[in-house]
Amino acid sequence: MARQQADTPDVSPRYRQRSNTTTFSSFTAGWRRPRLETLSTNAPPQTQPPPLAFDALVEALSPPAVPSLSHARSLAAVISTQSPLPRAALLNPVLGSLCGVDSPPPLQCVGYEIMAAFWDRYEAKIGTADKLSYFSLFLHTSWATEVGEPRLRALRALTKGGIDVFGIEIPLLNLLKSWMEGAFDLLLSCDPSDRAERERSIELLASYMSSVLEHPETAARVSEGDLASVLQFYAALVSKTLDVPSTIPSSDSTSAPPPTAQNEQSPSVKAASNGHRRNPSSMSMRSHPPSSILPSRHPAELMVTIYLDHLHSQLKSLAPRILTLILPLLFRAQAFFASPLPRLSVMSGRPHGPVGLEERIQKMLHSLFAGPYGTSCMMILKRHLSPSTDQASDPQSFATSFGAHRTLRFDIRQGLCSRMARAYIARLSSVSYTPSGAPGQMDLEKDLMERAWSKDDLSGWDLLKLGRMLCKSIEAWAKRPITESDEAIHAERDKILDEAAGTLKDIFQEFDEREDGVDMDEEEASIAGETLRHLASFVRSLKNADDTPMIIPLLQPNDAPSPFLRTLTSLLARDHSTYMNPSLSTTLLSISDHLTDADTTKLPAVMFEQHDLSPASPEWLSNWESILSNATIFGPTRPLTRLEVMKALQAVYDSLKDMHSYRMALAELIYKFCQREAGECIDDSGFGSSAMWRILADEIVLRTVNRKTPPADEPPTPSPYSSTQGMIELLRRVAAEGVQEEDDDTASVNTSDTPSPAIFAPFSSGPSTAASPILSRRQSDYRNISARDTSALPSVMSLLSTLAGSRSHSQHSQEQSDAPPPPFVTSPSPSLEPAFTRASLAVVALVAIFSQLAFTPYSLIQANVDIASSVFGHIVQMVTEAKCPRARVAALQFLMRLRADRDHRLYFVEGHHDPEGHITSLASLIGRGPDSVHPDDRGQSIDTSPEEFPLRVRSKGAQERDGRRASRGRGVGPSQPTSSRSRSRAPIPISPPISATLPLKPKDNLWAVPEMLPFTSIDADTPSEGIISYDLVQESPRVLPIDIYLVALLGILEKERNWEVLSYVLCHLPVQLANKHLFCGPKCRALFAKLLTVICSGVTTGDLGSFVDRWPVGLKARDAHGLAYHTLSVLISYRRCFELPLRHALVDVLREGLNGQPSTIICCLHALTLSAFELTSSLKRSLPTLLEKLSQIMSNPDMAVHILSFLSIVGSISELHANLREDDFKMVFGVALQYLQYHNRPGATPTISWAMSQHVRMISFYVVYVWFLAVKLSDRPRHIPYITRQLLLANEGRPEVDEPTEVCFDWLARYTYASADPRPANSVLSEIVMSPTNTNQTAPSSSEPAISEKSWLMGNSIVTIRALARLGWIEVVSRRPSGFTKFICKLENVPLVGPGDVDPDMVSLPAGILMEREEARAERPDPPAAGQVEEGAAEESANNEIRAVVSVPSGTPSPPAPDPITGYVWSKTAPSQRRKQVNVDPSFLALQLSPYPNSPAHRRIVDESNLPALFRNLDRTPVIDTHKVGIMYVAPGQTHELDILRNTHGSPAYTRFLEGIGRLINLRGQVDVYAGGLNPDEDGSYAYAWWDDIGQVLYHTATMMPNAPDDEYCVNKKRHIGNDYVRIVWNDGGRPYRFDTLATQFQFVNIVIEPHSLGAIAAFSNFRSTTTPAPPDIKPPSTGPNPNPSPNSSPHESENEYFKVTVQRARGMKDFTPIGSFKLISAEKLPLLVRQLSLLADWFASVFERTERDEVEVEVITNWRQRLQVVKRFMRGMEEGSAGGAGGREGRGGGEGVIGQEAFRNFTTAY
Repeated sequence: MARQQADTPDVSPRYRQRSNTTTFSSFTAGWRRPRLETLSTNAPPQTQPPPLAFDALVEALSPPAVPSLSHARSLAAVISTQSPLPRAALLNPVLGSLCGVDSPPPLQCVGYEIMAAFWDRYEAKIGTADKLSYFSLFLHTSWATEVGEPRLRALRALTKGGIDVFGIEIPLLNLLKSWMEGAFDLLLSCDPSDRAERERSIELLASYMSSVLEHPETAARVSEGDLASVLQFYAALVSKTLDVPSTIPSSDSTSAPPPTAQNEQSPSVKAASNGHRRNPSSMSMRSHPPSSILPSRHPAELMVTIYLDHLHSQLKSLAPRILTLILPLLFRAQAFFASPLPRLSVMSGRPHGPVGLEERIQKMLHSLFAGPYGTSCMMILKRHLSPSTDQASDPQSFATSFGAHRTLRFDIRQGLCSRMARAYIARLSSVSYTPSGAPGQMDLEKDLMERAWSKDDLSGWDLLKLGRMLCKSIEAWAKRPITESDEAIHAERDKILDEAAGTLKDIFQEFDEREDGVDMDEEEASIAGETLRHLASFVRSLKNADDTPMIIPLLQPNDAPSPFLRTLTSLLARDHSTYMNPSLSTTLLSISDHLTDADTTKLPAVMFEQHDLSPASPEWLSNWESILSNATIFGPTRPLTRLEVMKALQAVYDSLKDMHSYRMALAELIYKFCQREAGECIDDSGFGSSAMWRILADEIVLRTVNRKTPPADEPPTPSPYSSTQGMIELLRRVAAEGVQEEDDDTASVNTSDTPSPAIFAPFSSGPSTAASPILSRRQSDYRNISARDTSALPSVMSLLSTLAGSRSHSQHSQEQSDAPPPPFVTSPSPSLEPAFTRASLAVVALVAIFSQLAFTPYSLIQANVDIASSVFGHIVQMVTEAKCPRARVAALQFLMRLRADRDHRLYFVEGHHDPEGHITSLASLIGRGPDSVHPDDRGQSIDTSPEEFPLRVRSKGAQERDGRRASRGRGVGPSQPTSSRSRSRAPIPISPPISATLPLKPKDNLWAVPEMLPFTSIDADTPSEGIISYDLVQESPRVLPIDIYLVALLGILEKERNWEVLSYVLCHLPVQLANKHLFCGPKCRALFAKLLTVICSGVTTGDLGSFVDRWPVGLKARDAHGLAYHTLSVLISYRRCFELPLRHALVDVLREGLNGQPSTIICCLHALTLSAFELTSSLKRSLPTLLEKLSQIMSNPDMAVHILSFLSIVGSISELHANLREDDFKMVFGVALQYLQYHNRPGATPTISWAMSQHVRMISFYVVYVWFLAVKLSDRPRHIPYITRQLLLANEGRPEVDEPTEVCFDWLARYTYASADPRPANSVLSEIVMSPTNTNQTAPSSSEPAISEKSWLMGNSIVTIRALARLGWIEVVSRRPSGFTKFICKLENVPLVGPGDVDPDMVSLPAGILMEREEARAERPDPPAAGQVEEGAAEESANNEIRAVVSVPSGTPSPPAPDPITGYVWSKTAPSQRRKQVNVDPSFLALQLSPYPNSPAHRRIVDESNLPALFRNLDRTPVIDTHKVGIMYVAPGQTHELDILRNTHGSPAYTRFLEGIGRLINLRGQVDVYAGGLNPDEDGSYAYAWWDDIGQVLYHTATMMPNAPDDEYCVNKKRHIGNDYVRIVWNDGGRPYRFDTLATQFQFVNIVIEPHSLGAIAAFSNFRSTTTPAPPDIKPPSTGPNPNPSPNSSPHESENEYFKVTVQRARGMKDFTPIGSFKLISAEKLPLLVRQLSLLADWFASVFERTERDEVEVEVITNWRQRLQVVKRFMRGMEEGSAGGAGGREGRGGGEGVIGQEAFRNFTTAY
């Protein structure tokens, strides 16, 4: 009754919907009470009929009367006030009539109201029979909208509120269930506006049923089965409501936030969530209740509330078996009403658990789990945490499991909160102690204390047990495959996983809030790690629309597409410092294909820091095995990760080198990895895995050097590890069988570059992610990438091109820049390691094995040498047999850097691989140099941007359909579907015609200068201690078979198809061949003839390079031929290996090379220059044809300096032009004079530099001079007309010939008819005749030798004739610009006065006799011994000897001629360089005394006062060109200028070189030789000099200058050598000579001479040791080559006595040298070449300095030209003094200008 009374006020007519009475219009006005708000105040009052009495009413309502609604209402009202109550029997007819099933609903309502009114006032006990009788009125009824509540009130009144149900318990329960079921159906089908009324009906029914079952007596009479049936009934209704879709509006019209926001939602929002929040469906306006009507709830809220109330009331009486029915339903309800949970907190005022109905469900569950059947509940919970096999597609099973996980989460959270609260209290208590040590007062909240020590804790169930349950459930879900394609099933599963992930997140939160240093224990860490690993396993099945793995955004977890992935991503993005087992890094590695490269890049370093990869962890080998077996990490889309893995692997391996067992175990994993990679043929990319192969190589070396040989008496024990031979064989197989790169000529596409849409749009919109190719992918469900976005994203290969090559423009991603560098290595850019194929890495490993066994002390053991030789053979084999061009180039990069020193010890050159820059210059010719244009960019007229070449165009497209791979080489990635191509990419025909294909785009170059070697050498530039290239004594196993390497090179040169390989050999071979000690073996010498034959025939026939499949753009076979000529130039130094016909062929090929490109022509000219010294006979044979060829190619101005330099050198070697014809000489003159015409045009701007143009002019005249002197004296006049005309043509357009041409005419006039020296030397006759004192020894002597003197100006000469004091003797002197000629004449008209006459002539006859017999005497450079006479006395003694008449007996041989190479010293005079026989034509005298080139008129110089000054100026200017060149010796190990300048001696080879470069002169008393500023008192008494008819060179030799004690800084030496423009440096230092070693302002040209092979013996070698030199006084030295070495010497010994000559030029200087980068020349010919180089270099350096480094156009004045200027100035002075006088320049041609002078310029017509 109390419940009924409490419920009565709820029934208000204002809100209650009344029965519909429209069908009973006759009763409307009488029985229905009007609503108060609808009564009209203006309506007239109605007269009410008088009420009937009780009996009348009963009678009016009893059958057979027709019941009236008004009467029935009146009866109900009367009964409520009737006293006493009538008997119940009186009402039976009325109730039977009104409450019958056939009665109209309004009458039934009134009938039940009568019954309720009666039984409410009836206080007596109702008998069972009466009760059953009245109860029968309710049977067989169903719940109706109109009569439901009246009928329920009547039943409540009949049973006294459910207390008096004796005898009708079960029928009553069944009746109530049927009514409730009917009411529930009405609730589900009613309009939203009626829902509140329907809910109220159900609540009344549930309340009544509860009151019935709550009564103890009634409950005792009801069986367990009946009670269970009631519970099952409720459960069925609840289950039905839980299945009601969310389209029914809930009590909250707002949508709940997504579950992923459970940890971010504010507490206020969570507190407002009292029910299950669903997204609102579209509702009509009618569905919105008016403001005065309470909003309706979801049916589940009502039924769950009723169910919980009933369950709470019956909880103690339920049997344990009912738990299997209760808990699943509660789990489902829990899942239905689950709301986002806040973060764990111990602070008050913040919710830490569920709210609303969810809280009631959780409390109910907690009471069950904490009750006596808690163990059973836990078992049920565990069962529902895991998926059921028989509920594969039932959504209810997923909801149950979700609720179970939520329940478990609540329990775990409660335990975590308790732990956090206790920790918080502990922290407070630790800081609240008083100074006395007593605990202080702590103001703690009661709620905090309750959380810390909750009385509701589950007894016996700690957090570890709950955690294990969570872990096992996730493991079960992970093992359960879901094959359904229904998205709803996947969504339900994700909800469960999200809840489990949230639980793990709560656990990590509690761990994060612990104090520092407090880690998880082992079991906690294991539970957390295993749970996270199982959760992460669900990611593996996630795919994008294109079937690529979905990428989870670790950096931005909120960008994940689902709540579960957001929660999981946040867990995976945790700090790696959290201790878990397995670790977070291991878990991430297991899903690496769903991470970006930037994310996985950090994992190896983290694992290394945490010692997960070292033996400190028991799982370190399994961790490495999982890493090495991860196909994703070593795929083409993980370049950065692979690099980090390799760094970690290298660091761990290096740390284990002394721990053999650990190291070998790790090496076995690496070996298996390499075997597995070798078996994969799809991808040959080895990017990022170079360390793997390097480690394998190190392991082979370590196992080789640490192997132990078992005793002979013990059987060998099988090793558990792999053999080194097997490893080496694997490397050989991988290197040889690598994937061959495509040779298609069209653009290549790397499928890994094609982005796959597999990443989320918000994540990708962040900072630039250029470091990771995966970051270009997008989630297809979110956003599609446009073509513009795709083009802006970097690809893998663009990244590699930016990190390898060239070496430096790579960009780091934001993720990588934030990542700390690993501790084991420095943190270089990831793009430092270039991309190599697997085959090339195998070659690198072989190189590493050989280097460690050959260039370390391991080479002292013969067994190691044997393995090294075997590996060397494999490397050489890869050069020709490897399929991968990168592998072949890698092998060549190592082999081409092998060198041998003079002891034939092998070494690898690294620091000075290309000291002269020869390789760089050759690489630049083919577009591989550092500043050269890439060959891909040459010759392309159309834009070839990457967007225009999206695919590789194949002419073999049909083969791809037959199973051939569509992509090879640099990476394999997911293929891009056709629909994803840009619309601009038109379909390509299978076999398009060549004209219709896309523009060709060659592949990337495999090498370029500067090179980035794929390997690191061991002890580079250090000779091996155990491996040599040749053994002088015997055949030795230490000798490396270099001949097989030469054979491999021969194969490449003969039939190579790959341009990368061929070009590398052609560019590097010349420098390696320059190391002659590497190829000393007899087999190598035999192969050089074949090498020369192959190259010569290949260049001649065009076979060289003809087999190349694809040429880069702009290159052809002729470019390969041009490179081959450089190899031929080096092969000249191997002339002893060639027969004479092959030498001739070599010169012929070089001659034919003059038809090639300019660079080829220059190379051939340089080689021919060398051939002039080394292959003299061959060049002599081919010289006429060569000269003709030179006359045909002289149109190129850039060739001028090289052609002229070659001609000047050839002209200086008499053996070459001894047999030339007149036409041959004419061609030489024509070449030189043609260049002179080109560079001598007035006002013409030179196409080359001004300095070079001046130099070409000077060299042109020099070539004319040298070759004119080479012509026989009798043939010279025949060349004058041609030379004259060409000289005049060079001056065409000028009013007069220029001064250099005038000088040339004057010089020709001097040497056409005589070969006399340009300056007279004082002979014995001159001394006697010119001495006036020897007429009479007692007579007083006159100081003047002449008694009269007159001078005439004749043309450009000044002729002076003096009458001497000596009777009858006349001196005639002709001073011309080109020289100084002196005649001493005896006038025969004067009678000869003999002995006995007065004043007899006692001198003339003896002097004439001595003149023919006396020769210049050479002195030995030995210092005078003590006691010898003084210099003056010695000179006087010599004069007395000269004056004495020496009788020479017949038959006495003449004294030997001075050896030009030995150490004789020339003093005072300077005879010509050639010991020539001077011939004089009569025309010489006439021409010297003629006025040529003026008219025959001449003038006498009347005023002789200016003649002494004139003569001084002329005599002070040398009659030939003078040069000074410095020579320095660099001893071993010297690099500083002071050490070099202080040297006082050099090696024997250096000394021998000095003897050959010039003659040793005595500086004291020297009158004719140019001393170069040397002072014998300060700079030493001797110096080397060289001279001829054209010029003189004085060599400032540092080793011959004394070191003054007070000259600490060698200032005296430096003031000479430092001011020289050209310096010859003999470098025995063992390292390249730096150009700026000598600090000086005049740093122009250095000619560096050094041994071609390094070694200590090189500094002390002497090429004379291989021959038997003859004494200089017995046999003069040979001027020609010595083709046959001494039979007593080894062939290779004399062969290798070669030196390398290089020319270093100042910046801005053009290449003017005739030798190019470097040349090898024999020691015999070395001085001759260097002398000519020094002359040419000093000429050009003088011009370069005079023009201020080619910045100012200033002419350089030669000595001859300066003398001409002196004469002309004097001439102009005479003309100004006597205007109109005779002797002008009449007759110089009429109106034809300069050309008109040809008649009188050609002096051969007159003389």
